[in-house]
Amino acid sequence: MTDEQKKILQLEQELEKLSSQINFYRKQVNELKESVATKPAITPGEENTPVKKKDWQFTAEKPVSSFKPGHSSGLESFIGLKLLHLTGIVVLVIGISIGVKYAVDKELISPTARIIMAYTAGLILFALSIRLKKKFILFSAILFSGAMASLYFTSYAAFVYYQLFPFAVVFILMVIITIFTAYSAIIYDKQEIAILGMIGAYGIPFLISTNSERADLFFAYIILINIGIVFLSYKKIWKAMVRLAMLVSWTLFIGWAIAKYDSNFQTEATIIMLVFYTMFTIASLGFSISKKETLGFIELQLFLLNSILAFAAALLIFTSSVENNTAATITGIACIVFSIQSLIAKVILPKEKLLFKYLAAFALLSLVFYVGMSWDGVTVTMTWLGIAVALFATGIFTKTAWLRLMAILLTGATLLKLIIVDRVNFTTEQKIVSYISIGVLLLLLSFFYQKYRERFSDDAPTP
Repeated sequence: MTDEQKKILQLEQELEKLSSQINFYRKQVNELKESVATKPAITPGEENTPVKKKDWQFTAEKPVSSFKPGHSSGLESFIGLKLLHLTGIVVLVIGISIGVKYAVDKELISPTARIIMAYTAGLILFALSIRLKKKFILFSAILFSGAMASLYFTSYAAFVYYQLFPFAVVFILMVIITIFTAYSAIIYDKQEIAILGMIGAYGIPFLISTNSERADLFFAYIILINIGIVFLSYKKIWKAMVRLAMLVSWTLFIGWAIAKYDSNFQTEATIIMLVFYTMFTIASLGFSISKKETLGFIELQLFLLNSILAFAAALLIFTSSVENNTAATITGIACIVFSIQSLIAKVILPKEKLLFKYLAAFALLSLVFYVGMSWDGVTVTMTWLGIAVALFATGIFTKTAWLRLMAILLTGATLLKLIIVDRVNFTTEQKIVSYISIGVLLLLLSFFYQKYRERFSDDAPTP
């Protein structure tokens, strides 16, 4: 169902409510008219007699829609119609998961029986969702999402905890569950299914066990869920679930990198990191680009946040297992990646000026940090000043105000570094050269602003 069809359906429902209200009030007016026609005339002195309110003013037939937002009945409806079953299904699925773990700890039943019982619980929820679908579609959708989350975890547990199935069988099972969940979410047209049935499946194995020894399988499981999420976000334009999926996925990965990462997993970690980055880049930009629509603020922020989180993950992965400082190398690679992306955005997406600015700014910042981490002393100072001169010159010739602003800010940062950090380590000769260079550059910048101030103020819109 498209957004237009949803709006039409909503408007039709509102029209039905209004029609019901009009008929109700028309009936009350007719009854009052009949009452007035048969009522005796008011005798003198009765005008000031307090009139008792009639029952019709508080009749139970008054439409529910006449209550104002925030009324207690609205809160009750929210709790009864949404919050209760959302909370209930989450608690139920977690309870099933904890029950499986309890059976494992106490050795109450065999591993095969535990998995069969967990599958049975998921299938019962699924059967109930089918049975209630016609009369209670929202409740049915929530039951369905709980069933899929339960089946996800059970399949994962059968392989990771008990080794009951070979990897190929479990992978095929989870692919089938993913496809079926995505298909059902489209049929139900409910984002709740996607959020609870797929994103909700993230936390279950993570809460039950850290599985640090099977991190590769855990993140393969997460990637499989993400594939379904990316597909649904493209198909139904459900952007909220993509944001949640990205935050959950990177939080799990970075948390694992901080607490449990070992250099033996560097290859697997690199592959997982690249898959995450590629997947969420496509999710954030792919839809608008394919539809030839302008990127919105949310899409841009999602793309940039994904880039920042990927950079942080790369630093954790590659700097924890090598004795020498590889942070500079990672930062240099980030500069190259952002530069290439900015060129692609400039050529392929010329209308996305804000995206180009963000990417170019990220590339410049990466370059500045790369210089700061690769060298020290007067070399860094002179290199930063050279970058500032290049930025300012480019800003003048291209009439790009933000490049000139970045040049000024970089010059200021260089001066602060000289005053706060380098004044202790520099020799007198180095201080003389640095202060004179920065002073001359600042005067030149000021001169150009004085000479070309009219041109600067009349700059065309920056690219």
